[in-house]
Amino acid sequence: MLFTFLDKLLNFSPELSLLKVKVKCRDMMIDGSTDYIDDYTNSVTLPCVEFMPMNIYTSKTLVCLKLTSSGLRDPGVVFMPCLKFMHLEQVKWRVHLAKLISGCPVLEELTLLRALLVRTRSLKRFLKCTLKIDAPGLEHLSLGDDQICSIVVKNLTCLLVVKLDVKFRVLVNTWNVSKINVIRDFLNGISCARHMIVSAKTVQALARYSQLGMIPKFNNLSRLQAVFRSKLLQVLPAFLECCPNLKHLILKVVHSEEMEEGLELTDVPQCVSSTLECVEIKDKFEWEEGKMKATSYFLENSAVLKKLILSPTAYDPRYVVESEIYDKVNKLTKRSTRCEVIIRAHGGG
Repeated sequence: MLFTFLDKLLNFSPELSLLKVKVKCRDMMIDGSTDYIDDYTNSVTLPCVEFMPMNIYTSKTLVCLKLTSSGLRDPGVVFMPCLKFMHLEQVKWRVHLAKLISGCPVLEELTLLRALLVRTRSLKRFLKCTLKIDAPGLEHLSLGDDQICSIVVKNLTCLLVVKLDVKFRVLVNTWNVSKINVIRDFLNGISCARHMIVSAKTVQALARYSQLGMIPKFNNLSRLQAVFRSKLLQVLPAFLECCPNLKHLILKVVHSEEMEEGLELTDVPQCVSSTLECVEIKDKFEWEEGKMKATSYFLENSAVLKKLILSPTAYDPRYVVESEIYDKVNKLTKRSTRCEVIIRAHGGG
C-alpha cells in the first residue's frame, strides 16, 4: 500500500523532508492517509479520492493543494496557515466553500473548474446561488464553472490575474435590475486586476451585460487575452474602452456563418490611441483588403503601437507565401511609424 510504503520510508530516514505528494490512479478510488502529510508535506495532488483526508484540513506545512474528481467533507475546523495555491476540479461538496477559504489566511491562487456537486440540501442552495470570495491576499483567480449563478467578491486588493470562462447564468433571460447589479458588483470587485483572460462565452455574456449596465473601468489592466466570435467584433471598441491603460492585447477571432458583412469599427478608445503597444491577432485571415477589419483597425488608430503580430489560424503555406501576406498588410495605413508587423504562420487548421 502506498501510504504504508511512505511511512516505512520516513521512519527509516527521519531526516527526510517530503515536499510533494502526487497520486495517479486513473479511475481507482484511493482511501486512507497517514499523518506524514501534515508533518512533512507542502504539496498534495489527489485525483479520484472519495474524500480528502481529514488531517489535510489542518496541515501546518501544506502550500499547494490540487483536488480532482474528489470530495470535501466538513472537518469541523479548517486551518491551513501556509496554503497559497488551491485547485479544485469536479469536487463534491459537504463543506461551505467560504469556510474552506477562510481557513487559508495566505491563499494567493484559487482555481475552481467544472461542476460543483453538493450533496446536502443547504449547501446545494448555497453553491448553486452564490460563490463568495473575501481574500485580500488573492493574486490569481480562475473561474470556469457555469453552475455558479451569483459571484460575490470582496477585498481583492492584490489581484494580478483573472481568468474567466463563465457565462453568468444570472443574465439568461432576465432584465431584473437587482440581478444585473450582482454582475456589476462582481466586475467592480475584480477591476484592480492587471492581466485578464476571457473566453468566448464570457465575452458574449459581457456584451449582453453592456446593454443592461455599464462595465467598470479596469484602470490597472495592462494585458488582455480575449476570444471574440466574429459577430461580436462590433462591440470590441466598447470593450476596450473599459481598459484605458491597456498595453498588450491578444485577440482570437472565431468565425461563424453569422458574421456581419457590414462590420465597421469606427470608435477609437483611449487605450488604442495612447497606450497600446503590442497586438496579437489570431484569425482566419482573408487577405483581401477590406476584409482584414481588426488588423486595419489597430494599424490605422494605434499611435504608439510597436508590434502587430498576425497568427493565422487557417493559413496554408503551400498556397500563400509570406511575402504575399506582407504585401497585403503593407498596403494598410499605419498610424505608428515604429510598428513592426510579424507573421507567425503555424500552418493549416
